[in-house]
Order: sequence, then C-alpha cells, then structure tokens
Amino acid sequence: MHDQEKIAAIITRLETGTCTPQELEWLHEWYQSQHMQAGTAFRHEGHRQQLRTDMLQHIHDQLDTVPVVAAGRVVPFYRKWWAAASLLAAIVTVSAWWWHDYRQQHTLLLVEVGPGQQRQLMLPDSSLVWLNAGAKLRYPRTFDAVRKVELEGEGFFDIHPDAHHPFEVHTQELNVQVLGTSFDVKAYNTLDETQVTVKTGMVKVLHHQTGLDVLSANDQLTYSRSAQQYMKSTVENEQINEWATGMISLSQAAFAEVALTLENQYGVHIRYNPAEMKAFEYTLRCSKQLSVTQVLDIISSIHPIQYDIKDNEITIHRKN
Repeated sequence: MHDQEKIAAIITRLETGTCTPQELEWLHEWYQSQHMQAGTAFRHEGHRQQLRTDMLQHIHDQLDTVPVVAAGRVVPFYRKWWAAASLLAAIVTVSAWWWHDYRQQHTLLLVEVGPGQQRQLMLPDSSLVWLNAGAKLRYPRTFDAVRKVELEGEGFFDIHPDAHHPFEVHTQELNVQVLGTSFDVKAYNTLDETQVTVKTGMVKVLHHQTGLDVLSANDQLTYSRSAQQYMKSTVENEQINEWATGMISLSQAAFAEVALTLENQYGVHIRYNPAEMKAFEYTLRCSKQLSVTQVLDIISSIHPIQYDIKDNEITIHRKN
C-alpha cells in the first residue's frame, strides 16, 4: 500500500475510533520525516473542526490506556499531552495535505474556444494541445497515474513521452490511448462521425472499453455513431493538422461537417435541409482569412448551392 493510501485509511479509522496506537505512531514518524507545513484545504470549516475534535478525543483515549515509555520510565501526564498535541498537529497537517492532493487530481479545468479562434496550451505534464474553434477540453490540475483529458470538438495533441504514465483522450464515443506521439481528434457531439488521425507514433483507439484498432503515422480511423462501425484509411501527413496553421481543411466531409466548420469559424448559424444535402461530400482547403461569403462561393463551385445571409444567419439550399 502506498503512503498516501495508508494515510487515508488511518485517518478514516481515526474518525471512527478504530485506529491502533501502532498506526498513530507510524503516522507521527511519517510526519516527522516530511517536514511539511500545515495546510488549509479542508472540505469546509465544519469538517476541519470535527476532524480535529475527533482526533483529540481518540488520542486522549489511546494515551490514557497505553503508557508512553521513554528510557525505561513512564512519561508524566503533561508529557503525554505534549505528545498528543504534537501528534494532533501532524494528523491535521496530513489530512489537509491528503485532501488538497485529492482535489488537485480530481478538479477539472475547462478550456473553451470561441468562434473563429484557436488556442494552444500546455498540460501539467508538458504535453502541448492545439484546440480548434468550438472545442472544449477538460483536464486536471495535476495528472494521476493515467493522464486523462476529456475533449469535445477538435484538438491536436503532441504528447510528452512517459512510459509509466499513459495518456488518454476521452470523447463521447471514443477513447484514445498513447504513451508519446502526436495526433488529431475530431469529436463534435453534433456530428455522427468521430475521427482520430495519427501524425507521429502510435495510438490505440477504443469505443468505450472495447478496443477497435491500433493506428500508426498517417492512419485515420473514422467511427460512425449511427452505424456503430468504423473505417480505417490513410491520409497525407502534412494535412493532418492544417487547421492549426490557419487553414480550413476538410476531406470528403459531409455537409453537416461543412456547416459546423463555418459556424465555428465565423460565428454564424447555418440553416439547411439535411435530407437535401446528405448526398454531397466536400474536400475543401482554404485560408481562414477568407470571408464567409468567399468560402461559400468555393463550396458552391464544388456542389452548386444558393445562400441567403441575414445578420449572422445563413440559409443554404441545393441549386437545381
């Protein structure tokens, strides 16, 4: 059992009155070896006061029934209470440290990227992430044994290698497991398909807990939520994270993905008839510096459409 787990168990037994003198002695010795300062990260003030009261009473009970012997003699009563006060300070400190450490590992930070924006950030393990417009990323202040993040939208990950701490990206449909590599994940909840594309290294892709496939450089896995199936293909390496370099980059994308891309990039709302547009696929590469009307004109050159713009709402119809 690790020290942290043992400390948590001792504190729990201390609160319930089942802690042994040997456990108290171990905790005191551990505290003395750490030279830690008292913390303040309790769940709330009532919890701090109650825990302190319970500890003091339990230590009092233990010291009343177990003689404290030093150099062959019984220690006087006031010396026992000096030891109790020292041990109480140690336990309060440890409980604060333990709760603070728990909160650090279980409190998730949220990063959201607005329309027409993208953002780069460094994770606690020095891994780098680029988030596309409309993306959301949740991650802890400090990583545990497994480095887990939650993604909605599109993100490109460059993972710091650490063979002892696997890295996982969790989306609504797929989980991606890696040790050290770079890859792109596109997982917008409003789209039917979730996509994982590897730029360097290897990743394992799972649908929840069921393994689907292992991908290496230039491999792309596309999972369909409606069909409950996936397809594996090969892509051009330089196109994998083009969006992070200021490009709109789509390959054989359904119109739903095209519309979502425009909404995220330009902050507009696209209205269209899904049944009317479902037969179309688009391969599109253009600068994000173009206006939305310029991009719509490019889209119309692939499959003719007509569009009307009113404020930030765009209505699109298939041109007969």
